[in-house]
Amino acid sequence: MSKARCGSRARAVVAGLLTAAAVVALQLFALPASAANTVNVTFHVPASVQTNPCFPTDVVNLNGDIHVVITTTTDSAGGYRTSNHLNSELRGVSITTGTKYTNSETKDETWFARPPFPSVHTHTYDFLLVSQSNTPDYVVHMTMHETVTAGGVPTATVDKYSMDCKG
Repeated sequence: MSKARCGSRARAVVAGLLTAAAVVALQLFALPASAANTVNVTFHVPASVQTNPCFPTDVVNLNGDIHVVITTTTDSAGGYRTSNHLNSELRGVSITTGTKYTNSETKDETWFARPPFPSVHTHTYDFLLVSQSNTPDYVVHMTMHETVTAGGVPTATVDKYSMDCKG
């Protein structure tokens, strides 16, 4: 066999072995594929009259929406990485003074749901309502409870809204 032909054959064998090794390595170290579970929900902040925390003799008619997207993906610890993405669009008007308040924010949070399931997570999100005059801003607090099942399916409920004066 000629020297050139032997070298060509050796390169082909080495290339074949490297390809086989790469395939075996991918099979050994590849994480199992898992589809994410995603839930979209919009919490409507009901049109309601709230005492203005900055002026106790004033009330604000507050309403709007908080859109929540929750995504769970499996993790290597047997649980789920849970990502929350919230967009808020809130507005209110003082019934006494006519002062307008607006809010437009995005909030992101990540937490890990671990066995035993169901796994529950509670978080209070703060949304700044900005005064459209020289009066102080105020903050709306929303407490949300999330539950993730053993199958990675998330649910969310809001059980409390409250307000504080910012300025």
